[in-house]
Amino acid sequence: MEAVGSEGQGRDLSNQSAVALLFSATLFTSALLMFAVQPMFAKMALPKLGGSAAVWSVALVFFQAMLLAGYAYAHLLVRYVSLRGGALIHAAVLLLAMTSLPIGISARWQVPPESGQAFWLIGLFAASVGAPFFAISATAPLLQAWYARAGQARSRDPYFLYAASNAGSFAALLAYPFVIEPLAGLKPQTIAWSIAYVLLAILIGLCATVAGRGAKSSGAGAETLGEATPAPLSLRLSWLALALVPSGLLISITAFITTDLVSAPFIWVVPLALYLLTFIIAFQSRPLIPHEAIIRRLVVYGLPLSIFSIFTASTIALLPVCLGLSFVLMLACHGELARLRPPPERLTEFYLLVSLGGVLGGILAGLVAPNLFSRILEYPLLISAAFLAVGLSRRGMAKDPQRLWLAAAASCVLLAFAALANTAVFLGAWAIIMIGAGFVLRRQPFAAGLLTLAIPLSLAMAFTDAAPLVQSRSFYGVVGVRLSEDGQLHSLFHGSTMHGTQRIKDDAGQPLTGRPESQAYYFSAGPFGSAIRHLRAAQGGSIDAALVGLGAGSLLCLSQHDESWTFYEIDPEVVRIASDPNYFTFLTQCGPPAGIVLGDGRLMLAGEPSARFDLIVLDAFSSDAIPAHLLTTEALGIYLDKLKPGGLALFHVSNRYMELSSVVEAAARQRGLDSWRSRPERNIWTPDESQRDVVPNVVIVGKTPGSLPGIDADPAWVRTSADTAVPPWTDDFSNVLTAIWRRHWGEPPIKP
Repeated sequence: MEAVGSEGQGRDLSNQSAVALLFSATLFTSALLMFAVQPMFAKMALPKLGGSAAVWSVALVFFQAMLLAGYAYAHLLVRYVSLRGGALIHAAVLLLAMTSLPIGISARWQVPPESGQAFWLIGLFAASVGAPFFAISATAPLLQAWYARAGQARSRDPYFLYAASNAGSFAALLAYPFVIEPLAGLKPQTIAWSIAYVLLAILIGLCATVAGRGAKSSGAGAETLGEATPAPLSLRLSWLALALVPSGLLISITAFITTDLVSAPFIWVVPLALYLLTFIIAFQSRPLIPHEAIIRRLVVYGLPLSIFSIFTASTIALLPVCLGLSFVLMLACHGELARLRPPPERLTEFYLLVSLGGVLGGILAGLVAPNLFSRILEYPLLISAAFLAVGLSRRGMAKDPQRLWLAAAASCVLLAFAALANTAVFLGAWAIIMIGAGFVLRRQPFAAGLLTLAIPLSLAMAFTDAAPLVQSRSFYGVVGVRLSEDGQLHSLFHGSTMHGTQRIKDDAGQPLTGRPESQAYYFSAGPFGSAIRHLRAAQGGSIDAALVGLGAGSLLCLSQHDESWTFYEIDPEVVRIASDPNYFTFLTQCGPPAGIVLGDGRLMLAGEPSARFDLIVLDAFSSDAIPAHLLTTEALGIYLDKLKPGGLALFHVSNRYMELSSVVEAAARQRGLDSWRSRPERNIWTPDESQRDVVPNVVIVGKTPGSLPGIDADPAWVRTSADTAVPPWTDDFSNVLTAIWRRHWGEPPIKP
């Protein structure tokens, strides 16, 4: 009898393990699909809005909102519908969503408006991917609630399944940039995703069946989850705040990075992967990093590192610091969430409020902040908010009033330095104060939060020696005009990258009048001027030009009065600033009146008549972020169609992080066209350093063989022989990661 009992007990344990494995595998697959579709569809939508970094921020807001809708739907099913009824309803939702597969851009959402791009983009996401994402988004809370009713040994604490869900999310985010994107185009990705969706629907059906049988055998087959003591309002607000801050921090750190580096899936997923990793760690039964250890060190480590939010992320060396600080703060908040989690009876309500907090954080950081701040001020503000949220959750505001007064006093000292001294003095004061404050306030996250508020306040009110003459922020980034230290130059900056310079005063400090000279990348003796002279010689006279990317309008000064030049610019703020003679006079004093077409250059050019232009210039980078859709073979096909016989497409491919010449040359090679690359040596081009001239990297593609008969004899240009190991980019396939690899290490890591 004892042996039989042991055998039955072993069989029961085996069955319970199998059930737990089934639910874990289903949740893992669900999360894998949810977080694979996010970068995949955002990449599809990116070309519609000029490759703007804001596309991903808005995408995060949309997916968080859909996750909230899915959690609310799951909460209603669990609270008011029996398990069997809920399973049938959810099966219908899953089947209905299949009608929108495979995923693709909805035909009604092809051209964005001139304003309100964020809300247009949300509509695009909803119409194209909303239904299947909503159906999948309910899986995590729904299956955990079903498991809680299934009569299993671990049913009283189903939160371990949340770690399985987040592990799937984490796996998807790592796989997409490093495996999926380099090896497969968008079309195969959508087909594979659709097949996996059908598999997930089958797994969910199996989970419903197993849970129904378990619930029936335990006597709760048709019942909803039991009622529990209502959570107090203060606890619900804590759930909301501790979810809101990390969500907002995720979007703000992503904007902080992508504005100056690159807007691409492999950059998008790093902060999101860290965000999910904090969930995985926090909700483990035995966290890999103990929560109390994080809380004890939060202030000591976090206070000194928070000063780096004052800089732009234009230096790769700063990325580990910024990402490391964000990771620790998000882990602290999510650890508090795990500590305050309710019993299973309130599981779906808990997830609903966590999701609501995520949506609110996304809205504040992704939609409100860009319209409220002229710089990415939300990032340091959310660092402060993280300290404050953890402090309130742990000890409240009034436990140690003397330390709060100390933090407030230190903040005032820092603000005084910011207002009255230069940046170096401010940073020195910060370092000194933080050394002491980190130890004095080491167990006071709330006081530390008050102290870190000095950073955004200082950014908003001070640093007048570096303040721009004008600065604004649109959907496409932060753009501003800065005056040089000697007062002689105006420079247009997008993020931290200069996009045009004009000399406004001579060496004696007198204002310059008349026709200005092209400067910076566009100086007349440089590659742009050289290419245009070769083209005029080949064409035997004047040319008609299309220029994608306005900048300060510098290129117009390379035109002649009998020519027609048209700029295509997606950002209305760039048009406004470049057209203001208080900052730049290229558009008013150079060449013929230039036409300006507002919109994405590729989309706008596609609507122009064939064979209209002699020259098309592609110079539409936002900071150093790459609009990959302007470099694809399909894009080159559009340019060639709009060029006259013998015309040229000229690509400006200067970049601090990526090697892009090979991408353009590969597209030309595929079409059997001639291409030339400008040589980088400064002594060839003789830039004028007093005018901030910079030698750009330029690639020319000729529409027909022999387009530029004189250029082969010009030592400043080299006929290209693109490395056959570099595949051309297409609308379906582009791999930014290998371009970064080539820029730094010379050879692509992945061979086609």
